[in-house]
Amino acid sequence: MAGSSYVDKALYTTTNTFGILRKELIESLGLEYAKFFLQRYGWNIGITHAKEVDYLPLTLTEKLNSAVGYHLASGQITDLLSERVLHLNPDDTVKYMYAKGIWVNSYEVEEHLKHFSQSDSCICHTLAGYSSGYTSYLTKKEVYIVEMTCRAKGDEHCAFEMRMLEHWDPETQADLKKISQTRMIDDLNKTYMELFEEKKHTEKVSTFHNNLTLGISQGMHIDQILETIYNTLNIPAIVQDLSFNTHHSIGMTQEQLEFIKEDFIQQMPQTKSGKILIQPIDPMQPSQVDCPNHTRLISPIIVQKQIIGYISFIYFSKDTNYKEEMHYLQRSAVSISLCYLNEKSSLEATENIKAYFFEQLLQQQYTSKKSMISRSYLLQIDLNEDFYIGNLGVSKKGIPVHEASTISKIIQSVIVYLEMHQTSIFITEFQDEIVFLFPKKDDTEDIYQNILKHLQRKFRNYDFRIGLSRVINDIDDIAEAHRQAISSLNINKRDTIVYFENTNILGSLINHQNSDIIVKLAQRELDPILSLKPNKRDEFLKTLYTFLNHNGNLNLTMVDLNLSMSGLVYRIQKIEELLDRNLRSSKNLFELILLIESLIVLGEIEIE
Repeated sequence: MAGSSYVDKALYTTTNTFGILRKELIESLGLEYAKFFLQRYGWNIGITHAKEVDYLPLTLTEKLNSAVGYHLASGQITDLLSERVLHLNPDDTVKYMYAKGIWVNSYEVEEHLKHFSQSDSCICHTLAGYSSGYTSYLTKKEVYIVEMTCRAKGDEHCAFEMRMLEHWDPETQADLKKISQTRMIDDLNKTYMELFEEKKHTEKVSTFHNNLTLGISQGMHIDQILETIYNTLNIPAIVQDLSFNTHHSIGMTQEQLEFIKEDFIQQMPQTKSGKILIQPIDPMQPSQVDCPNHTRLISPIIVQKQIIGYISFIYFSKDTNYKEEMHYLQRSAVSISLCYLNEKSSLEATENIKAYFFEQLLQQQYTSKKSMISRSYLLQIDLNEDFYIGNLGVSKKGIPVHEASTISKIIQSVIVYLEMHQTSIFITEFQDEIVFLFPKKDDTEDIYQNILKHLQRKFRNYDFRIGLSRVINDIDDIAEAHRQAISSLNINKRDTIVYFENTNILGSLINHQNSDIIVKLAQRELDPILSLKPNKRDEFLKTLYTFLNHNGNLNLTMVDLNLSMSGLVYRIQKIEELLDRNLRSSKNLFELILLIESLIVLGEIEIE
């Protein structure tokens, strides 16, 4: 309207009303945004009042002192205790300014404690903002008040300090500039855009994960999963075992795979044996490894709470937002884990069928050889071809291990190892032993050696040996071949891999037709010793066995057993009395050593 002028009207409100507004701001915006909003609110009021005071014919000092009256008149505080240092230039401009003081009975403290519990930080934001805006406008300098202690957080006073901007530390300066230079709408817009981008990213990651999960539910294999990952992200990826041997890859040539392998090995610390050392990886925060010529993000593949390998994204360019890529890697690792779990479940079901089939062969529980051979084709082993029956001996500190849970873990480890090397085997727990059927191949010896090395690495507290039967190609001979495998380990206790055909003549003389007769004969002749209490029995058996192996030589036996001559002579005499045999007779020596060796070969006794 023509001739009209704007009049700034004073608007009065109660501290209770302001307290409700303050409560809504904190609950809606959070403490951090509410803090800057209240500081800017106080800043703008301070500038408005400073403009009014600036028209008055007062000195700068008098104008600055006028702020106290507003504080008290508006009820913001009941008193102000302060000290100020003000140095002016000749033209009445500010050269240096510093102040400190105490706000007595701050209304903001009362309202905050009314609506919230005790604070962790100072909360007199409008008071600090008002004084900062008021002083800055009048001095034409950026001057800011910072509350140092506050009754809302349990301090004795609401104490503040006032300094020119350049006299605050850099971190405080950055926060203070937000009061005068940043609009809340700008912050809200920035936050909105960040949330919008995060929402888009989250939706993309979720869609990516759903596509992978759908693929797994439809029976995708690991190579197909990697292909889906690469087609979606265009990022080369590799799946490796615990020794960082690559089993699956996408997006790289064989030359590139060899290149990044060497690049990675040179970057990572290694043991003396060449094993790569890597810090434990958090599945929720995969690791980033910066190699000289490439970068890789690594996440563990976890199946049933055990790390079985790693999936890595490979980057040849450094210009990448790895933070976002981490989300995709995590979901890829989960998908690969599910894929392995599916394969593991399928493999376990197949192996259970194989184990049951093999137990039928061992116990000769079949009526048709032709039917069994035909079924073996379906299980990827041709029983018309040559094969071995083997016995996997497990011991701990020289004592045989027959614990079911340990045996089961060892069998599973062998199955998984051979599956990775695409090698078929029948293996099961039979009569507390690990028994297997393995086709004869050109590299059979190497395969056995690698199995033992694998088991030794995985089960460091145990020792492993393999006993093998003669080569057979008739399933009717499996039961006898099983006895040969056991006998080979009992005859030769030195080698880790023992072939029955390489054992001594004793092994050849014992077969399933005469083994029961030999056991009964040996037990009858040695019964006076075998029926003793365990400690005494083992002591006499070892003494007799050692004496017989040294062809009755007392001196060699004494050294081997670490006995005195008198002690050894006493034991020999006692054994002769028990057995009613003269141990000086070569005939008796031969018969007794044959009987003891037979019991050892047949697994009836053990002599350490």
